Amino acid sequence: MLKPRSPQASFYGSYLYDKIVPVDHLLRRINQVVDFSFIHDLVQDQYSADFGRPAEDPGFMLRLCLLQYLYGDSDREVVANARLNLAYKYFLGLAVDEEVPDASTISYFRAIRLGEEKFRQIFERLVQQCQEKGLVTCKRQIVDSTHIIADMAISSLTGLIKLCRRNVLQSIEQQDKRTAEKLGLKDLKMNQKDRFTPREEGLKAELAAATALLDQVTEGLKNKRLKVTPELQKDLILLEKAVADRTEGAEDKLVSPVDPDARGGKKPSKSWAGYKGHMIIEADSQIITAIETTPANRDDGSQLKPLLNQQKETLSLVPGELLGDKGYDAGANLEFIEGEKITGYISLREKANHIDPNFFTVGDFIYDEAQNTLTCPAGKVAPHYHKAIFHSKDQKRKGMVFEFGSQCHHCELRPLCNKAKGGRQVYISYYEPLFDQMEKRLSSEEGKQAYKQRYRIEQKVADLARWCGMRRCRYRTLSRAGIHTLLAAITSNVKRMTRLVCPRTGKVCPLWNLLPQNPVLAS
Repeated sequence: MLKPRSPQASFYGSYLYDKIVPVDHLLRRINQVVDFSFIHDLVQDQYSADFGRPAEDPGFMLRLCLLQYLYGDSDREVVANARLNLAYKYFLGLAVDEEVPDASTISYFRAIRLGEEKFRQIFERLVQQCQEKGLVTCKRQIVDSTHIIADMAISSLTGLIKLCRRNVLQSIEQQDKRTAEKLGLKDLKMNQKDRFTPREEGLKAELAAATALLDQVTEGLKNKRLKVTPELQKDLILLEKAVADRTEGAEDKLVSPVDPDARGGKKPSKSWAGYKGHMIIEADSQIITAIETTPANRDDGSQLKPLLNQQKETLSLVPGELLGDKGYDAGANLEFIEGEKITGYISLREKANHIDPNFFTVGDFIYDEAQNTLTCPAGKVAPHYHKAIFHSKDQKRKGMVFEFGSQCHHCELRPLCNKAKGGRQVYISYYEPLFDQMEKRLSSEEGKQAYKQRYRIEQKVADLARWCGMRRCRYRTLSRAGIHTLLAAITSNVKRMTRLVCPRTGKVCPLWNLLPQNPVLAS
């Protein structure tokens, strides 16, 4: 059952709020612009109508979560500030002398009452409010991702396996202390040095100890000296993965048992352990219309289709134009957006020859789609071709391999083309016509002007990272990292909507106010 909310009144009435909280304060303007009343119907199924202790009002609890991301407060800090800060009390709908619930109530509401699914529905309902106010037109949208650092310390490879081994032994200790000591718990000591051990130092010995422990535990489980508990099962799976990740060619490697869903991510300028936040925003208003969270090792391009489908299915949004960087230039993505009748402006990677950078690339060959022929820089047409399918980590590539064969033997351009005895072979993707079309579109004047708008998503990423707390994840595991990303996106959208809508009249600001050059809105 829900606790009835008292009206925002006390001995002083609203006198203190009117005197102390400025009219143009962000929290006062959010109250005027954003309607949070939908939350009651949205979470009604999470509460019992006539059983249990009265629970805090969900609208009030959601506002507490927003305050955390607006001002960077922890659960304890937001409760402490809500007791002292009149602007907080005004935003929460509290009387001046009214008490705030305990900090543990916030974490329970966030993780148990709502969870990722409910927060996603809240995000969608707020985007719908932006649509109603004319801030989401879907004329032009931008897609990108940003890195999210996991809430954990990173150990060396030796320290990682040692930590997993310790967790297994501690789970066994809960069943039988003597067995845990026999298996090595007494001799296993974790120290600060384990975090900074060089890559190979002690790794072989630790791998051997971990493998021996796995064998001993397996034997103990067979003989029924040990019982399979959920905690022991989880720790055994992580230890097995930590050992298996050390084999050659292993992928999707465990980073830490503290957050088993986090993965290592890498970009040209940075590397990190954690997650990625993928998003689509409106180019004009910078409202986020779709967002998804993945482990850090997931390819950006793999999330384009899910993001577009997400906003299409829940909000009926299909952009007229879509801007994206080279991370989204996969042929399957170009085919998908063409099928959805979206005009794409996706930057393409430069074609390179991996055998020798001075050799001719695929771009130097002329492909005729109508005749299905390939002409080399020397003007010779490939006499043979066959279909080919290449599987990579993130996608399946379809295309054709053209073979020039003996035509290359006496060719004058051979020193610039290849050294193979059998002649040059060139792979032409099934999506090559789409790549050519995109290249021509981007090189046109219209394409150049459109792609210049892509910088606006960099502004949004900076806002999310610096002012909405997205950069470092507050919670652990993928589902709770999803809550973190959604809360940061909700906070950013609430701020942006408030700044774009005139708080006194409720009318949308003129179009020039949407432009980043406006000093009031750019701040």
